[in-house]
Amino acid sequence: MAIIREISRADLVISGGGGLLQDVTSNRSIPYYLFILYLAKRLNKKVMFYANGVGPVFREINKRMIKLVGNMVDLITVRDEQSRKELESLGVTKPPIIVTADPAFVLNPIDDAAGYKMLGELDISLTEGRPRIGVSVRPWNLNKSREIIAKACDYMIKSHNADIIFLPMQYPKDYHESLEIMKLMKKNAKVIPESMGPRGVLWVCGKMDLIFGMRLHALIFGAMTKVPLVGLVYDPKVEHFLDRVNQPSAGKPGELDLVALCNLLEEALDKIPESQKQLQEIKEQLTVLAKENAKLAVDLLGEDK
Repeated sequence: MAIIREISRADLVISGGGGLLQDVTSNRSIPYYLFILYLAKRLNKKVMFYANGVGPVFREINKRMIKLVGNMVDLITVRDEQSRKELESLGVTKPPIIVTADPAFVLNPIDDAAGYKMLGELDISLTEGRPRIGVSVRPWNLNKSREIIAKACDYMIKSHNADIIFLPMQYPKDYHESLEIMKLMKKNAKVIPESMGPRGVLWVCGKMDLIFGMRLHALIFGAMTKVPLVGLVYDPKVEHFLDRVNQPSAGKPGELDLVALCNLLEEALDKIPESQKQLQEIKEQLTVLAKENAKLAVDLLGEDK
């Protein structure tokens, strides 16, 4: 009843952003989020999918629900071209589907004073004069891949005097996964032990020279701060983003190769100036597109008034 009461008070109901319309990590998210939007349309409210990532969708019932509710909403923005194609393949054809960008691109980092103060409170220092490599991992049946990631980090420390800093995006899961890999390393690495909040994490990502990551938003934050990326593709959304920003992939976790990974990391370090220039241009484009999400929402809200 509380949900119905809140919807009845609204002029516009927004769903998003992020990967809500997928059934890889949960079978419950699609029915839950779509039911709210279905209720909103039954109450004659305007409804918008806001910068959604769509897919993969495997269950037939979920595909039918997306088609049903998707064709009821007023406007859809998606964060990549593949999400648009996924919706169309599921039969969503009635509302406009506009490709924009992830809303994170409008976020600003905290300033240096606040960032260094926060790191100091967490007893983390950023070493000067050494290439800093941020590593973002998540639990995903890594098994053998943990050992490969650990050996690659050790190699970068030994051969390039790198400062390895693990950057958990979700606590405590990513933090514990980072610790598991650090246990396998022979060299010393660091891990951010507590959440710094989105703006703090964006700031610390910007202090890296290279980010090797699984988490989509670690890669997004790297691109936002012109930090070269090497991605590890546990989900198609990661591959889609890497393609969009023209950054390399180390493949899927289960197919990770130590020599190939080390070569990719070295190549990325060698190409930092070139990558930074390219990422600056891409960041500007994606920031404009990310702002378009809010503009379209306001325009939709103003229709028929």
